[in-house]
Amino acid sequence: MAGNYSADIQAILQGSRHLADAVRHGDEMLPRFETGCARYSGWWGEEGGDDDFANAVGPQVRREQEQVTATVLAITSGFMALVDAVAAEADHVRRPQIQALDDIEAQGSASGTRR
Repeated sequence: MAGNYSADIQAILQGSRHLADAVRHGDEMLPRFETGCARYSGWWGEEGGDDDFANAVGPQVRREQEQVTATVLAITSGFMALVDAVAAEADHVRRPQIQALDDIEAQGSASGTRR
């Protein structure tokens, strides 16, 4: 079929839905992580006093929590961009089909008025 082009728009859209589901799971993951972190907040001891361990570990834990949060948000954002790209791909495939059908209809209408 050299010179022919075909695409399964429904398959493209289905792929987009699968990606959107993955994003939804990412959105659910972050609140669960934050809830888990809140449960263990302060386990390292009282910061600000003479507890060297607490003074060292507390800031480290918060930095790591912020890094995990930033990573999850970046991954989720990347997936959202991919979902948008796949949806745009479906639109790019569908647009020429719609244009061709519109052109055929317009030609049919024009030829019908000439008779």
